[in-house]
Amino acid sequence: MPNRSTREEYHMEKKYTLDDVVKERFEATKQRGKYLAYIVKELDKAGFKDFDDAVKRAIFKFGKDKSLNWGTLGAKDFMDHMISDEIAVDTMKFQEIGESTDDRAEFTFGRCPLEEGWQEMGLSAEQRSRLCGLASEHDYGIVDNDDILELEMPEAIGKSDPVCRLIFTKK
Repeated sequence: MPNRSTREEYHMEKKYTLDDVVKERFEATKQRGKYLAYIVKELDKAGFKDFDDAVKRAIFKFGKDKSLNWGTLGAKDFMDHMISDEIAVDTMKFQEIGESTDDRAEFTFGRCPLEEGWQEMGLSAEQRSRLCGLASEHDYGIVDNDDILELEMPEAIGKSDPVCRLIFTKK
């Protein structure tokens, strides 16, 4: 079999629509949620106790790494970083709430690929809520790199709320 490494060698000239990319990003994120769920289920099954804090720390560090080079941003700029393009908006059904300023920004998202993946796995509401609490550490880690902002998440789809709501405020 020949060693092929470029799109041209495979004659792949497909043009992707926004819907194609949104679907792929959503599915990739859903798979990450399932990956987390399987890890937690196996740790539970193996009899490990009190490991949620360690998982939270790891996910928090992952979020910090993601935003390491973002610098110090006001709330509006920070939100714009998180909702960076039309793909992100369409994937998660992001919606800005009110007027964003340097002191405060709020948005919701009405679709959670993690939650949809966990539902596909047949996980209970209690299991999904636990996983949501673990996974949301990613967002807290992202914000932790910004010295002037803090994050509040009063609603989460994974905790049976209709939307996830994130509020960035100046410290």
